[in-house]
Amino acid sequence: MVYFQSADGAAAVQRQQMERQLNRLDPLTPRERRRVEGSLPLIDDFIMSLHATDEAQREERLQLFVPELGGTIHFINFPTAKMDEITDFVRRRFFHRYIKKIACTGGGAFKFSPLFVSRLGIELQKADEMDALIQGLNFVLQNAPNECFTFVKVVPDTQGLGSATKKMLPKLNKHDLYPFLLVNIGSGVSILKITGESQYERVSGTSLGGGTFLGLCRALFKLHTFDEAMDASVEGDSNEVDMTVGDIYGTAGYEQFHLKPDTVASSFGKAGARRQPHPPQDADLARSLLFMITQNLGQLAYLNARRVETKRIYFSGNFLRRNELACRQLAYAISFWSKGEMQAQFFHHEGFFGALGTFLQRFSSASELPAVSETVAEQENSSETDGDQISSSGEDQRGSCSHTE
Repeated sequence: MVYFQSADGAAAVQRQQMERQLNRLDPLTPRERRRVEGSLPLIDDFIMSLHATDEAQREERLQLFVPELGGTIHFINFPTAKMDEITDFVRRRFFHRYIKKIACTGGGAFKFSPLFVSRLGIELQKADEMDALIQGLNFVLQNAPNECFTFVKVVPDTQGLGSATKKMLPKLNKHDLYPFLLVNIGSGVSILKITGESQYERVSGTSLGGGTFLGLCRALFKLHTFDEAMDASVEGDSNEVDMTVGDIYGTAGYEQFHLKPDTVASSFGKAGARRQPHPPQDADLARSLLFMITQNLGQLAYLNARRVETKRIYFSGNFLRRNELACRQLAYAISFWSKGEMQAQFFHHEGFFGALGTFLQRFSSASELPAVSETVAEQENSSETDGDQISSSGEDQRGSCSHTE
């Protein structure tokens, strides 16, 4: 969820605008008016009640004060499984009395449309998912300090996270930012070339993405949720499953091609052996699968970066949210294939770009500031109650939405 809070002065003006609007168009009873006036502080109470049950997380470190907008943008995670409670909260507090339409992107725009219409009388307007993603991403790149980071000196290990150093990257000015490559990892993968604030094209993609990882973990390894699969990936030992160059050529590796003995020669190669002294565990298989997907995505990203003539590669998507192992593997892959000339770059605001983009679209199209101090955008949480982080669409946002009056 993304919501906008005006600065104190602007909020006072907007509250007066709300009063005039309510008096002129749809007067409330005294009891209703008291409930409206007391509702905005209750947003925090509601979010904190979710936070107390470990079902919501306020990302205070991500909040952005934007002078041009006259306020602060806040970011909160919560499960979409709570949507029924949230819409009931909105109905009881009369927020919907002055909201007729909400701009949305992704599968949630369709999934929750009947609920919003029947309970709140609000129409969910479907916005273009990729347009919102790009607009939100570009906004953050230009306005958020210390947004991008990478991992350097990555030394992969067959177990655990391995060793690496997280490195913050400097903010680029607009003239130096473009062009860049964006690899968006959702259920599938889209690879985009971004040449300006609203100029982009899809240059490649693959069906091997987050949906592949979770789907195979569920079907083959008895790991039913994304969190379970990721925990297993960290604990597993890929050496029990993958065949390395050393397994084929010995401890010297393949010197002619500068391939070290610990380089993976065949993902799941040992799993096909007729005799295995120690059958691999589910965690070993999950780790091998994660490495297989990230290494191939890294190579695909590198080749496309060369093709479109840019050395700047950004990775996004809910597959990477709170997934440090995958980020480290992608950073290693880009460095390996580019011989250290390129870096895999990641975002702190990952997972919020679609919601932020829809908010910005509505905000910029409005003739005046919103009538209340909060403009809310809902965004699929990366940890639903069933643990499935992967969107049903091919991108990373589902149900992102925003409203302005």
